[in-house]
Amino acid sequence: MGTVHRFPVERKNTPARAADAAAGLAHALRVSVDAMVGADASFSQREAAALELGNEATRLFLRDDLVAIGERHGEAVEVDGHIYKRHEPGTVRYFTLCGAVDIERFTYREVGMQNGPTIVPMELEAGLVEGTTPALGYRLTLGYSKDHMRSCEEDMKADHRCPPSRSTMERTAKAIGAQAKRVVPRVEPRLRNAEPVPEGTIAISIGLDRTSVPMEEPQAESETPRTRRKKRSKPYERKQPEPIDVNYRMAYVGTVGFYNADGEKLTSRCYAAAAHEVPTEQIVSRMMADLRSALRQVPKLAVGVVQDGAPEMWNLLSPALAAEPLVANTSCYEAIDRYHLNERLGNILRCTEPEAAIRMQRLSNWNASLDQSDSAIYRIREYVRAVYADAIANNDSTLIEKLEPHLTYLENNAHRMRYVRLLEAGLPIGSGATEGACKSVVQKRANSGGQRWRPAGLEAVLTLRAVHLSERLPRFWANFAAAYRSDVTRCA
Repeated sequence: MGTVHRFPVERKNTPARAADAAAGLAHALRVSVDAMVGADASFSQREAAALELGNEATRLFLRDDLVAIGERHGEAVEVDGHIYKRHEPGTVRYFTLCGAVDIERFTYREVGMQNGPTIVPMELEAGLVEGTTPALGYRLTLGYSKDHMRSCEEDMKADHRCPPSRSTMERTAKAIGAQAKRVVPRVEPRLRNAEPVPEGTIAISIGLDRTSVPMEEPQAESETPRTRRKKRSKPYERKQPEPIDVNYRMAYVGTVGFYNADGEKLTSRCYAAAAHEVPTEQIVSRMMADLRSALRQVPKLAVGVVQDGAPEMWNLLSPALAAEPLVANTSCYEAIDRYHLNERLGNILRCTEPEAAIRMQRLSNWNASLDQSDSAIYRIREYVRAVYADAIANNDSTLIEKLEPHLTYLENNAHRMRYVRLLEAGLPIGSGATEGACKSVVQKRANSGGQRWRPAGLEAVLTLRAVHLSERLPRFWANFAAAYRSDVTRCA
């Protein structure tokens, strides 16, 4: 019954003795299954019985271990150089993958301080995470990063586990996410320092984008609700909740992708921040840290920024890149996503060419020239300039109005539309990785039907989901869970 994070276990017995012990357990389990469902029961019945008994045996084992840990602490303990004295007893319910356990344990209060802080040595020595065993804590963290708790509950039950109530799972996962948000600045550098640049990497592409998230916000007094609500047929038994509106706010997403000579993405890191957070602190600084780490290992990697033309995104990334000394020593490129340029060129042709067949042919020719020459975009811009000048000469206000934003777009961004150089450097010419992250990191988790978020909850879930989709969750958990454990020394 291993878990996906697979922390190393120090075994005191040889593999042969471990095998003998497992054989003894298997025999005892077979006897118990025979007594429970009978030797003539179907295989599926016996499998279910074995899993149920295994759960209950593990639950009792964990309960007894926790009780034993609590009983050996005595009247006073030392934790992190501070002395604590036994304070008050209490029975608390903790949760495991195999069911809940009720443990009678003491709290301890720091000596020498009036109303000083209290601790629970048993929790610290066992490394319990927000009232759960480490294995359940990891499972809830993984489940919360992937989907809502209803889905996690269904998966655990399908695995013949015994999850706590959904409300407990939700509360615990949010608490873990909130704590993860606080410790990311401390843990993430450790993970980054241990991550080698994938073998075969020749280029790194980064990008920023935004996507909408439904946020629950207080409704202003005397303001008409903007969100449709069902009429309530029954009176509230308790206090009526405060009126709220659901407003869509733009969350930020950033990606750092590693590419080989064939232009294939080898791996990527992703980051996300809610609309109320500062993107330079929550995303851009961490992307730059990834970039520095990679360039220290492979100094001559090509670096590219590929994203859409939103000025606010470029205003965040361009200064950050300019401030990186290691970037100055390598080739650095900026590009507007090719798909967005094609959209823009199609709109230009719809303004200037009435014949559909001619439009399609010209767009095809433009794309072919963009694939062959970095100067192609300047020739396209000259064409648009000429058409715009003719519209001014002919006083064609309608065409002027339609063309002006497109021409401005080309004037401001033509230097970011040279795609041959990107392809030669092994960089992508599309921002699919970043736009895909908008969907995979934010939309799929935070924008399902009926969902709405408060700031703290969104911060928690985006933190865990970004860590998970960056393939860092097992290593993050190893560092994160260690903070819940402390050495507890019994005082004589």
